[in-house]
Parts: sequence; C-alpha cells; structure tokens
Amino acid sequence: MEFKRMRDYDHEEFVNLVLSLSEEELLELSAKHGGYPVLFRMALDDRINHIPFIQTGAAIIIRNENGEILLQERTDRNKWGLPGGCQDLGEDLRDTAVREAYEETGIKLDPNEIVLIDTLSGESRKNSYPNGDIVYNNTSLYLADVTMEDASSLKGDSETKRLRFFNPEEVPENLMDADLIKAYLNYKGKTE
Repeated sequence: MEFKRMRDYDHEEFVNLVLSLSEEELLELSAKHGGYPVLFRMALDDRINHIPFIQTGAAIIIRNENGEILLQERTDRNKWGLPGGCQDLGEDLRDTAVREAYEETGIKLDPNEIVLIDTLSGESRKNSYPNGDIVYNNTSLYLADVTMEDASSLKGDSETKRLRFFNPEEVPENLMDADLIKAYLNYKGKTE
C-alpha cells in the first residue's frame, strides 16, 4: 500500500486510515513514514494531543580519532543534538541507534560494535515538539568510534541542517542533549 508521510494527513483522514489498516500495514506505515510515536500522536484527538507520554529511543555519540563528537543541527528547532530517535516497534535499541545514525549522518555502524554508555530518563529527557506534543524520552545512549575516513562523507536527512564534529568540552550553547553529553563526559572520565 502507498502511504504519504504521516504528518501530511489531516487528523480525520489519518484516523480513518489507521482504522482501515492491519497490524502489518500499521507497522509499515510507522517504519517508513515517521515512526511509531508519530503514529500514536497523530491518532490522538486534537483536543487531547497535549497529553505527555513516554517514548523510548536511542542516541549515539559518534567519536572520531581526535576525540571529537558528531552533532547534528536540527531543522525543526535550530538546536544541536546527537544523532538519535525513536525505537520502532519490535526493534532492538542497538539497531535503533545504528539506524538513526545512518539516516541522520550517512555513517554505517555495526550494532555489535557500539557500547552502551547509560540509559537516561526523567525530567532531563522531557521534550516539546514544535507542534506542541510533549514527551518524556527514555533514551539509551551508545558510543561508536569511527575513523576519519568513515566520517569523511557525512550526509544528513530532512531533519538535519548540518553536521559537525566538536570537542565534547566545547559544544554549542544551543544544545538539546546537554544531559546526554554530560553522561558521555562522566563515562569518558571513568574509562580513561
């Protein structure tokens, strides 16, 4: 079945579409056109779409040979953050981190070669989207080391304004993932 991006449907059209789909078709829609949390939020009645909810995802520190970390300036907020995003239904969080890294940076990683730094949740992971949706993210933070060659041909997706490596101690002030960077610096301090 052919779908458009979920945010391209108006609410009533989207609800009617969801009612007509099988579980398999819902999974296809969510995987290819915005992710399961977007599917869930789009299905809410406009009068209650402000209800905060929990979403699970992964972010990844991509570190080059100089110890710099890759940040993505996002198009929807004009803020810098780590590559990452929401977990698809049935997806292992390592696969989420690797998939999001590839979609947002063009870097291919092996899920068996990334290292779990920490899982962060709570108030520091509260996020408000431009459309008013409020979520509390449970985020598994991973680390991947890459060579300069791996990082030489960065390419972002529609969510990416630009990509750049930064010294982790000198990240931009307009940062969305300060808690994740702090967790990485704590991890780095313990492992060096």
